[in-house]
This record gives sequence, C-alpha cells and structure tokens, in this order.
Amino acid sequence: MAGLRIWGAAAALLSIAVAVSGCGASPTTQIFDRFEKASSTEVNVPAAMSSLKTLEDKDEKQYISIINQGKQDNRNVQTLIDNTNQALAERKQVLEQMKAQLDEAREQIGEMDGIIANLKEEELKKPAEDAYQAYVKRYDTFKSLFESYEKWIQHEQSLYDQLKSEDTKLKSINKAVAERNEAYRQVEELKKQFNDYTTQFNTLKSDFYEKAGLQVKKPAPPKEDNDSVDPELEIPPIENDGSE
Repeated sequence: MAGLRIWGAAAALLSIAVAVSGCGASPTTQIFDRFEKASSTEVNVPAAMSSLKTLEDKDEKQYISIINQGKQDNRNVQTLIDNTNQALAERKQVLEQMKAQLDEAREQIGEMDGIIANLKEEELKKPAEDAYQAYVKRYDTFKSLFESYEKWIQHEQSLYDQLKSEDTKLKSINKAVAERNEAYRQVEELKKQFNDYTTQFNTLKSDFYEKAGLQVKKPAPPKEDNDSVDPELEIPPIENDGSE
C-alpha cells in the first residue's frame, strides 16, 4: 500500500524567506503577501497529514485482519469492527481539520487575475499566473480528494456493517470489498495529483519571486518518511464456499 506514504512533507506548502523593499502595495507585493499568507495558514496541515497517515496505516492492518478472519466466521471480528468504527471517525475528523485550513488558505489567496493583470512587467505575468493556477488546481484537487475520501470511509463502514450481520450473503460482501478498494484507488490517485500541484506551486512561486527581483532564501528540502513498511492493500474477493 505504497500510496499511503503520499501523505507527508511533499504535500505541504513552503514558506519562503524573502526580502521585500518598501515599495507599497504594488501588484508584486500583493501577490507575495497572498501566497505567503496562504502558506502560513496551512502551517498545521503537515502535522494533520502525518496523523492521518498513522491512522490509515493502523486501520489498514485492522482491515486486513477483519477480512481474513471474517471470511471464516464473522463472529470472530465483532470487536475488531467496533474498534475500527472509532478509528474511521477519527480519520474523518482529521480530514475535516485539514479541509478547514485549506479552505481558509484559499480565501487568503482570493481571486488574483486582476492583480496579475496589473503587473507592469509583462515578463512577470506568466510566471505569476502559472503559480496562481497551480494553487487553484491544487485546492480543487483537494476538494475532490475530500469527497472521495468520505466515500472511502463510507464504503469501508458499509463493509463492516455487512460483516457484522449474520444474514449477509457472500456475494454482497465481495461487492462491498470491490467498492471499498475502488474508492481507495481513487483517493490515492487524487493524493498524487494534490502532491504534484503542491510541488508545482512551490516551484513556480519561488521562480516568480526570483524573476521579480525578490531576494529568496529557499528552505532546505523536507525529508521523506521512507521507513514504514506498507501492508498489502489488495484483498482478493472472498472465495465462495458454496453458500450464498
């Protein structure tokens, strides 16, 4: 389940130290202020991502245990499911905290087309627009990610509810497993897109600052967490033992 490693430093906005001369609220200064206010607003997002990753790793191990034991006898997994239900609620809470910060950061950025159009230096308009559009796409991707993540949790909850019921048919469980795994794949793809746009924005923002003549001190690249061992995601459909 290598995708869970995606939540990490790569998805964080970077605050860049810049020396700005006292030139008033010029378009360049306004763009700088909005970009950096957004980055500052997201200061707690990396910690939330780390917390969510920890919960995901833990839940994935429980999920595998529930499926492996539940296909033998669903009475074996009642306690595990009860514990996991609480964990799902915790994941949703962390995700909502992230959304609140990203929503606020988006408000800090605001609509910048007019400011960019007012740049006197024509050569700055494209890099400014490129950075701004990367940020907008990043935020829009997170909105899609948030919706898909909620569906992932809902599908997992539905699967657990079926496993707790003695009347659930094998065919229904297999369908629920497939739906859960598909929701997971959608989330992981959106995580990757979110990271890609984050990297683009951080790079394009720095490029704009340099082209604008701002003295930029780039932060050291963040360290990636590659120490975790990812459990296997794909759980094959439960073999039919003849019962329906």
